[in-house]
Amino acid sequence: MAQLVSVPVAYSAQAGARGQVRIHVTCPASGRYRVQFSTQDGPLAAPAGPVVLRGAQGELRGEVQGIPLDRWVQGARTFELPLVLPAGQWAAQSGAYQVLFTVTAESVAGERP
Repeated sequence: MAQLVSVPVAYSAQAGARGQVRIHVTCPASGRYRVQFSTQDGPLAAPAGPVVLRGAQGELRGEVQGIPLDRWVQGARTFELPLVLPAGQWAAQSGAYQVLFTVTAESVAGERP
């Protein structure tokens, strides 16, 4: 099971924006699981991965940073990953933007929790 939390961020084309994605992953304590993070554009690899936030008004491009090489979970673990939206995206309009985020976990034995 994974719980995703992200606090809304106000974006300005002049200054950009910084936010955070918090992911709490719970797996059976009896096994060891490797976690993979993905968006609709593909998997995110360490140390950072590009993301595209989409909304009715268009797109904002950003980057999820701080993706660890060590993504093993035994029991529970929380990942706190900075989200950076760089300045200069002048076409961005007011409105809500989102990214679909997927978390998968696979055990050393090849099983999924």
